[in-house]
Amino acid sequence: MRFGADAWGRLAVVPAFVLVLPWQCNLAPRSDTGLFGASASPIPGEPVPLPPDAPPHDPPPAVSAAIPKQEQPEPRIPAAPPPAPPLRAVTLPDEVVVRAMGVGQQAFLRCWSRAQRSDAPPTADKVRLHLEIDEQGRVAAATSDTDSPALERCLQVVARRLPFPAPGRPAVVDVPLMFH
Repeated sequence: MRFGADAWGRLAVVPAFVLVLPWQCNLAPRSDTGLFGASASPIPGEPVPLPPDAPPHDPPPAVSAAIPKQEQPEPRIPAAPPPAPPLRAVTLPDEVVVRAMGVGQQAFLRCWSRAQRSDAPPTADKVRLHLEIDEQGRVAAATSDTDSPALERCLQVVARRLPFPAPGRPAVVDVPLMFH
């Protein structure tokens, strides 16, 4: 049967409709489904019909909603090794600090005289020098409370060369430096 022009014209006046099917979300892979989402696979627990020429086989194990599936949890692998506990810093005896500072005394005085000639000379003649010393006796960090960037840099360079004995664990030293 052929559709003529009037048949197409009558179809154009028929109101259109949309069939909305409910959305089904399932995380398991779906098997063959029919037109309206009906599964073509058998219901769990029912026997599966086999074709007449199929060889005999063991039935699949029955799935029960009453017994939850038991899985072994995967062992956790840490992303990074745990951090080592921080070592508590010790203070060095005064005689050790005085001996090390005596080695750098002339270099500290040169830093002061250079800073006096710089664009931003220090405003105070007393500077507190803070040193962090590692286990081997090397100065790991040096800071000061001076307002002169030139003096700060020079004091850091000299402080890193000071000869401290190896304390065996981190040490902290605060030294007041007086310039006049």
